Order: sequence, then C-alpha cells, then structure tokens
Amino acid sequence: MNNKPKYFLVFKIIGIIGVIIALIGIKNLIVGFGDLTTHDFMIGMFMMPIGAFIGFTFLILGFRPELSKMATKSAKYIQEENKDDLKDIANNSSYIAKEAITNVAKAVKEGLDDTVFCKHCGKEIDSDSKFCRHCGQEQ
Repeated sequence: MNNKPKYFLVFKIIGIIGVIIALIGIKNLIVGFGDLTTHDFMIGMFMMPIGAFIGFTFLILGFRPELSKMATKSAKYIQEENKDDLKDIANNSSYIAKEAITNVAKAVKEGLDDTVFCKHCGKEIDSDSKFCRHCGQEQ
C-alpha cells in the first residue's frame, strides 16, 4: 500500500515538465546561437534557467521521500561497516571521561583535605599558617 501524500506525485510531474522546458530552452539556445537577436535564442535564454530551476527544485521535492530513504540506508550501511571502530571510539571516550572525572574528584578531595579555616573569623587559610591572613589572629 502506498501511503505517500499525493503532492509528491504532483512535485514529480511539475519537475519533469520543468526539465522538459529547460531542454527546449537549451535546444532554442543552440538553434539561435549564430544570431543573438533571433527569436529562438531569446526564448531559449528565458526558458532554460527558469525551466531548470523549477524542474530540478520540484524533482528534488518530489523524490524527497526516496532521497531520505537512501540517506538512511547509507547511514545504516556506514554504521554497520564501521561498527567495531565506533565501539572502540565509544569505549575510549568513556574511558577518557571516566579517567577525567576520577582525576577531578581526587583533586577536589585533596583540596578539601588541605583546607583549614581560621578559628576566629572562619575564613579559609593555608594548612601550615601560624596566623590568619584575613584577621591576623594566631592559629
């Protein structure tokens, strides 16, 4: 059962008509190329770019579902072909992230262990300080 919207068919028809117009324009350009003032050349100059633009635009729109399917199938194929490499990349990335988180956690823990607060004003001071650098009181 084909459940595609009807406008995709309309886009394809308009696209084919546009390409035909572009081809007629190219033919008129070629026929009238010797004399740039001929009727054929002027019509060709007008028909070719407009027909090509309309034709290819609507053809792309009309074949969009098929193009999407092709892109999805291509992505699946690439993913399947590179499955082992992608697993290695994911494992390495998770290992790197785990290692980085562990290092940050260690640094935070070490920083908290060395943290000492003044007995008088409560501000953070170095662990080997004899006097508070904020209030000047002896520790």
